[in-house]
Amino acid sequence: MGEILQLKVPESLTRQAYRVIRDQILSGKLDLHQRLTEEYFASTFNISKSPVREALNQLEAEDLVKIEPRRGAFVIDFSVKDIEEIYELREILESAVVRNLVWDAKTAARLREAVDRAEEYHAKGDKINYVRADAAFHFLLAQASGNSRLRKASERIHNQAIILRHRTYEQSSEVSLKQHREILELLEAGKREEAAGKMVEHIRSVRDRLLSSMPKDEL
Repeated sequence: MGEILQLKVPESLTRQAYRVIRDQILSGKLDLHQRLTEEYFASTFNISKSPVREALNQLEAEDLVKIEPRRGAFVIDFSVKDIEEIYELREILESAVVRNLVWDAKTAARLREAVDRAEEYHAKGDKINYVRADAAFHFLLAQASGNSRLRKASERIHNQAIILRHRTYEQSSEVSLKQHREILELLEAGKREEAAGKMVEHIRSVRDRLLSSMPKDEL
């Protein structure tokens, strides 16, 4: 938490604070049990507390932080029920994304690059960059969806899943790499429905490995 984070203009202060705090959360740099106070971020960003408060409220609305009265904000800590609901919704949304995909050479190239990068970072043991590349695969699919509302819903639920992905790295990263490659190959072969089925299989396997790794007192 000692790192100085510089904000830029002309982006609004609230938007800047939101973006930087969100990126810190999604990169796993903020601990689940760490208090995210308005005072700390206001001091770090050298701004007033008001934009920070608005940014934290927006992050709470997106289920990325939880604000507790007189205690401050915390990175969301998902319960078993939360995890089950998130992954159930991901199955529905991301299989629909695959079915509605606007497939072209640019999308194919970007997906191949995301898969290649994820494999490269995994081989190096670079967890943070692996998670980014892994998430990019799903975001790129969502961005290529022909349904803008489906895309936005998928992107929002996936941000929550990124927090969990830092917990699933040890259990499922190697399997996920293989499944991403299989999904890509099915799409390149024009087998859209099979790719959607493989996406559901992929999401369920990550969920099951996450739940099996949790301490019994959390289940």
